[in-house]
Parts: sequence; C-alpha cells; structure tokens
Amino acid sequence: MTIRYFTRDEEDDLAKRLPPANWKRKDVSENESDAYSVYKGFEGGDMQSALRTREAQQAKLKKQPFPNKIKGQPSSENWSVEFIPHMDNLIEKHKLPEELSGQPIYRGSRIDYGTSLIKSGKKPGDTIRDPRYQSFSIDPGTAMHHTSKSQFGDMDTEDRNWENPENRFKRKKKVLLEHVVKDNETGLFRGDTDGELEIIYPRNKTWKITDVRDEDVVYSSSYGDKSQNARIYTVERKKKKQSGKKVVKRKVVKTPIKPKVASKPVKKIKPKIVRKPAKKCKCKK
Repeated sequence: MTIRYFTRDEEDDLAKRLPPANWKRKDVSENESDAYSVYKGFEGGDMQSALRTREAQQAKLKKQPFPNKIKGQPSSENWSVEFIPHMDNLIEKHKLPEELSGQPIYRGSRIDYGTSLIKSGKKPGDTIRDPRYQSFSIDPGTAMHHTSKSQFGDMDTEDRNWENPENRFKRKKKVLLEHVVKDNETGLFRGDTDGELEIIYPRNKTWKITDVRDEDVVYSSSYGDKSQNARIYTVERKKKKQSGKKVVKRKVVKTPIKPKVASKPVKKIKPKIVRKPAKKCKCKK
C-alpha cells in the first residue's frame, strides 16, 4: 500500500466538506492571536526548543507557570518564550470540528528524532511523550516534508546542492506519526484555506502506539513526485487512568463508655523485717 499526497483536485474537494478556520473567535485575546503568529513564524522553532529545556520540564513537574526566560538562550529566542502561556490558552479554547472525526492525520518527525524513535524499538502498547506542541497535517505529503533535518533538507549548508534533489534529502528511514481524529478532541484547526491543512494539539501529551508499519509515501516537490519508504507509527491519545475502585467507607463502631467506679483506698502493707538470731561466741573464757 502507498500513501500519496493530495492533488489539487483532492484539496478542492476536501475544502468543500471541511469547515472554515475555528481559531478566529471573539474570546481570543490579542496576545493569543500574536502567539499563533509567532508559532507559525521563524520564532516557532525557538518556542518548540524552549519546551524541551530542563526549566520547562521542572515547571511542569512542580505545576508552576512556564518560566519567562530560559537560561543560556539569547534574548531573541527568549522573546518567543513569553507567548507560550498564551498559545496554551488559545489551543485549550478550541475543539476540533465534527467534520474531522475519523480523519487520518500525519505528523512528520525530524530525522534526528525519527532515527532515535526507530532505535528505541518501541512497539504497539508503548508510549511516546513529547513536551512540544504537536502539529499534524491532513495531507501526508506535507508531513513528509517535515521529516528532514530542517525545512531546507538533510544536508549541511556547505554541502547542499540545489540542482540535485537527491543531495538535499538523505535516503535515511523517515518517520511519520499517524492519528485518527476522535470526537470532541482539543486542538486548533487552521481551516480549509491553509496550505498545510494543519491541526495543532496541546503540548506535553502522551501518545500510545497502536500499530507500527513500513509504507511507501509519495510526496510532491519542485523536481516532480518522489517516493520514499517510511516507518509509520499509528498513535492515539493516552487517556488518564481512572481508578475503578469504589471508596469503602469504614464503619465507626462506638464502644459504650463504662462509668468510673470509685475505688477503695488501698492500705499500704509494710514488709515484715525478719531478723536472724545472734550468733553465740565460742571463745574460751
């Protein structure tokens, strides 16, 4: 089986049945709207990197607000960190449209993270946790473009050859996460007019692996259609464990209080002193 990107006709057909963007609402503040713009801009990478730092993880464990600054990062990167709480609020306000229920969506993993995921040997039943925001796309071809080392490809700048597309993307195993949208999921949908057909899930979520398979994925490029085999992890949102044990109320047994009885005074008995008889002297007189 082969997964293909959406053609122009398929995108037009999809646009007819998908709802418009659901993030432009009256209760969205200016800061939340700016946070969305920062996430979609060049600073979005700084925001995602900050979420993987030690300070961010400690704040989560201690249930504290996200830090305004991350130690060791330049001020330009810390500028985007201030928008993380607003981005959290923006996503939490939204539910995915009913029209997306049952729709498979895909997330491309960068080559370093994807390689480590393959080496981990995770199988169905295992879990994946990512502290960052989780961006998926309805178009698997779009997700495939996010499996490289960066948006410019897998090669370093000095080794990049723009004339040869084979030099831009290494033939390493690519990794896609596949998820089928459930009813009433919390997430931000950019709308049918978005070129990436993106869905953004909250950060710090745990995913449960339900299936692992290798499959060919066909994606478009300026050099024509490309096909590459990818490792696909089908995942679903892990539900929080709910204790099924009933709370057993302990019966309190009240013991009757016995009335105090006045005790008789106890006479002190002096011990008898038994004296031994005096020894007779046997000396001669």
